[in-house]
Amino acid sequence: MKLLLFDIDGTLMLSGGAGRRAIDRAFLELHGVPDAFGAIIPDGNTDPAIFREIFAKHDITAPDDSPMYREVVRRYVHHLPAEIDDSAQAHLMPGVVPLLEHLALDENIALGLLTGNFEETARIKLDRFGLNAFFPFGAFGSDHGVREHLVPIAVQRAEVHLGRPIGLGPHVVVVGDTPKDIDCALVNRATAIGVASSRYSADELEEAGAHHVMPTLEDLPAFMNAITRP
Repeated sequence: MKLLLFDIDGTLMLSGGAGRRAIDRAFLELHGVPDAFGAIIPDGNTDPAIFREIFAKHDITAPDDSPMYREVVRRYVHHLPAEIDDSAQAHLMPGVVPLLEHLALDENIALGLLTGNFEETARIKLDRFGLNAFFPFGAFGSDHGVREHLVPIAVQRAEVHLGRPIGLGPHVVVVGDTPKDIDCALVNRATAIGVASSRYSADELEEAGAHHVMPTLEDLPAFMNAITRP
């Protein structure tokens, strides 16, 4: 059994800045801060880490368990559907749907998510393109703010969903577009597939330690070859 865990932003799709705009609206409403997201680089970070960085940048004290933190997250979740529905630049990454359709037919492959998004916002983004049905389980930024801890959570949820032990190891495959996706795979002894379809080049993903690097997800034979060998 191969367990494939997909990142969302930059790997499966891009929201065209919808997440950034929804976060900016939340902070403007609650704290009067325009352009709260600013120059923050979200690549590979979890949503909790991004929110902590925004709070620190604007000298706002809001621990993760505080009402203030929960309210800004709630407003972000509230604004995201409209932002992504109205986002003309939101799009799927090349090759995503044919790949997922092929993988879903293989009884020896289980598909899940491994994303820094909160679970609610992950599902909102995927719903824009009808992808949620491919991913019955996953691990999210709302489960843990440190990405490397998400792999064991995803494995545990896969075991519950499938009703069988899976465990950690190279049969767990993390597919992502940033060095942090690669890092979280390597720390957990998983196979790392880098997709150089967004901000990071193939050379950067190889340097991060990816076992396999692909320019996009369009080459189905190459992807299948990557997941069938160490």
